[in-house]
Amino acid sequence: MTDEIDTASPTDDAPDLPGGGRAPWWRQAISIGITVVVLVLVFGFVLPQVADYREIADYLIAIEPGWWAALVAASVWFLFAYPVVLTTTLRSLRLKEAFVNHMTGTAITNSLPSGGAIAIGINYAMYLSWGFTPESVSAGLLAAGVWDWFARIALPVLAVFAIAVVSTVLPWMWVVSIAGAAWVAFSVWLVWVLLRSERIAEAIARWLDRLVARISGWLNREPPGTYDAVLQFRVDLRSVVTDRAGRLTAATVANHVAMATLFTVSVYSVGVTTDQIPVPWVVLAFSLGRFLVMIPVSPGGLGLVDLGWIGLLTLGWQTANPGEPVDQDAIAAGVLLFRGLSLLPPIPIGMASWVFWRVNSSWRKPWRR
Repeated sequence: MTDEIDTASPTDDAPDLPGGGRAPWWRQAISIGITVVVLVLVFGFVLPQVADYREIADYLIAIEPGWWAALVAASVWFLFAYPVVLTTTLRSLRLKEAFVNHMTGTAITNSLPSGGAIAIGINYAMYLSWGFTPESVSAGLLAAGVWDWFARIALPVLAVFAIAVVSTVLPWMWVVSIAGAAWVAFSVWLVWVLLRSERIAEAIARWLDRLVARISGWLNREPPGTYDAVLQFRVDLRSVVTDRAGRLTAATVANHVAMATLFTVSVYSVGVTTDQIPVPWVVLAFSLGRFLVMIPVSPGGLGLVDLGWIGLLTLGWQTANPGEPVDQDAIAAGVLLFRGLSLLPPIPIGMASWVFWRVNSSWRKPWRR
């Protein structure tokens, strides 16, 4: 099949982009106000009750050169891991394009309240300027998002099983593990069924459409058209994963391992030992804390997620060493170090990437189907 080339400009007459609309000024003001209040409460009042900032600074200053080398290597892997996922879902996307796109979106998300919605619109505009159609971009990002969700749920389940081998497992951890395993199994089965059988997909779409229509009626809202959305979900996902499921799975696993590695190296680089907090406990704390990122009160969940990580790591220390004092200054130092390495570098890199995209015309192409 020959490629069909759309003569339209990649930026002219473009369709409406997800997240492209600008929120009313009062919503933006409220969002910024909530973010400021949360950050002031967490870092001005709550965290000082948990750890001493001067002690945290001492731990960071005392990091040895070998650990800094490991931190730099883990940080570089962290920056490039998700762009590799994008090159897997978008067939002709080059790694350098994926890196520029991801860094730009990450910079906006990390620096602005509710910046994710703005980032999506800019990311789409970049893809369109490089010759990708809206349909191919939506399909690729959908597949990456579905696989990312599978990995996000599976990681704490695997961590609990690892803890069962090397340490003590608390009752609530078995509940989390069993529920997570069941949810992963159900989600994988549901996606497999949707992709395998059009007839079953239509039946599920009709059932969901009736359910959503009933709920919308209770809320006095117009039904959103779930039937068409489910069938479009199937078409988009099938177009990507039919022959790339294995590569997408490997890239997604590598991305999550990169994030967990940077978090783990950050915790141990400040002096915490594996005897004090075993590695599976660190991974479990990281994976559970990431669910707090979904609460959109600050960029990247800054503040609330950090307190969650500190609390989970403290629990891991207490569980592995009952009765021994916990060094929360060291734990807080490791968490804040990870925050600095994961949040701050993408901001200047992303700003430079956005400027590069605006001024560079050599990558621009008309849409190709």
